[in-house]
This record gives sequence, structure tokens and C-alpha cells, in this order.
Amino acid sequence: MSKKVVILAGGGGSSKTSLLVAWIASQMAGSDIEIENVRLADLDCRALGSFDLADPGVARMLALVNAAHGVIVATPIYKASFAGVVKLALDVLPQFGLAGKAVLPVATAGSLAHALALDYALRPVLQSMGARYIVQSTVASEADWVANEMGPSLLAHTQAMLSRAVEHFAFALDSRVEVLQLGSPRVLMEP
Repeated sequence: MSKKVVILAGGGGSSKTSLLVAWIASQMAGSDIEIENVRLADLDCRALGSFDLADPGVARMLALVNAAHGVIVATPIYKASFAGVVKLALDVLPQFGLAGKAVLPVATAGSLAHALALDYALRPVLQSMGARYIVQSTVASEADWVANEMGPSLLAHTQAMLSRAVEHFAFALDSRVEVLQLGSPRVLMEP
């Protein structure tokens, strides 16, 4: 049975955040993981801001997250926090819209000085929404990219770091009891 993963991606179409999302999706290609990418910049921000659940883009995002086993939240870091469109998308989800799900937070940033923004700003939001397991946040800073004739690409050591995060995320999607208990302070009782 394939696992469903939705990527909630802040950042524009040709941004480094979009390149990061494409790289992560390519690492999961060929596995039993079915990926849906929701580019938040393509949603109607007025619909998100007014909680218009009837808007087709918002309704699709809600349905995809609801059906997902895991969620990847990808954001650029601006002004030492995650992107506003990501916050809007998370606000539209139900209070416990991430309950039972594994979550992988990733970001792009100008420097590693912004790396803690994911842990101090985004992680508490994800935790409050009931995420079962949140993989260690991973940031690709400007120093993690190299320019070439085809555009920016990730350095080998950055790819290795991200590969480990993706492996941890994929492991957390497993439905074995010992994996389902990841991140839970309570021992689940056998029925």
C-alpha cells in the first residue's frame, strides 16, 4: 500500500525553495510514496486569509492534507521566520489537522543564522496541530548551493544531509506499532 505525502511549499516557481522541494520529491520517486505538491503561492491568498473553505484550491489542499500519511512543510525564511503564506495555510487547517501524521520541516535561508527559525517559530505550530512525529528541521542556506549553467544545485554534503532527513521522514511513514509511537510520550496500550 502506498503512503500519501503532501508537500506544502511556500516560495515561487523558480525559487530555491521550489528547487529544494523538487530535489526532495526526486529522492522519494520510485518508492511506495505518492507525492502531491501544493504550491501555496498558487492559492488565492484572500481565500486563505478569509478561511474560504469553498475555494477550490483551499478545498483541494485540505483534502490532500487530510488524506496524507505525512506532510512536508517547505518554506523560505524571511525576517527570521517562516513565510506568511505557510502560516496562512496552516491556519486554515483544523486545529489537529496534522494528528497522526509525520512532518518534515525544510527551509531555504540566506544563512544558517536563520536555522533556528524552524525550531522556534514553525515547530511549535506543527506540534500544537497534533503531528505524531516531526523530523529534525533541515535548512539549506545560500552556502549550500552552487551555481552552474543549468541553475543552482545543492552541494554534495547538503544532499547527504537532506537525504538523511528524507530517510527519517520515510521511516516515520511506516505503520508498524513501534514506528507509530515515535514522538509520543505515552506508551500505546495493546487492544
